[in-house]
Amino acid sequence: MTNAADASSTPTAPELHRLSPRDESRVALALTLRQLADAVLDAVPVEPDPAPGDLLRTALRLQRRMDDVIREAVVAERERGTSWHEIGEAAGMTRQSAHEKWYGDVHAWAAIGRSALPPHLKTLEVAAEADARYARLRPDRPHAVTSGLDAVRFPGSHAYEASLRSRGSALHTRRTELDARATRLNEEYSALHAQGPAASPVGGDPLVIDAYRGHADAVRANRLAIAAVHAEIATIYDQLVTAEPSLAEEHRTMSDWHRNASDQARSYADLLNGSQN
Repeated sequence: MTNAADASSTPTAPELHRLSPRDESRVALALTLRQLADAVLDAVPVEPDPAPGDLLRTALRLQRRMDDVIREAVVAERERGTSWHEIGEAAGMTRQSAHEKWYGDVHAWAAIGRSALPPHLKTLEVAAEADARYARLRPDRPHAVTSGLDAVRFPGSHAYEASLRSRGSALHTRRTELDARATRLNEEYSALHAQGPAASPVGGDPLVIDAYRGHADAVRANRLAIAAVHAEIATIYDQLVTAEPSLAEEHRTMSDWHRNASDQARSYADLLNGSQN
């Protein structure tokens, strides 16, 4: 049995620090650039007689990797508060063009909880490993990667970032559940639309009238349900504005979209209700 003295002398494992989304996006970019550097070295033509097209195929693979670097750079820029106008200016395009080109990547990053690294990589140790690799090329900068991280620059921010990430994660989990419900409701609506009467009944056949009203009631209930789902998703994005402030613009855009979708669904339900009166 280990006594207290033995326990006190036993070395403990180093504390693992989960990086903030801003830090994580920066480290993810650094790791992707490291992989690109390795790929560039591997792409150096050393074979005296490569097969036709091999040189081009290798160059195209590098281009695809570079596209990944650019996407991650945009995410990292948004995490550090760079506006879409500034991103467009850096890319030599308009704000709108930049937003259209990369908004999907930023939204995807937000949708997965602003996390791109596997759980075992969310540590300062990973950044330190990147430091060591970089230092072999630039010995004058032994802490090139970690020196730019909030976890190092502002050590007290860890608890605050953890609380924001926890809140954001819970909100994204609920949003995912609502997205699934919205998908089911829209599938039900498509089925109702395919099988139900397309126009108001002509004549006074009670059976036809009842069938029409029953179908209209089902469609109306479906649209009211989807309106409620979109309204709740809009509220979640409103809350994400404060939980994930660096992505506030993206969340406001999604909130507006879902609120508009909710209004449209509710208006259609009201229209169906009026057509039966």
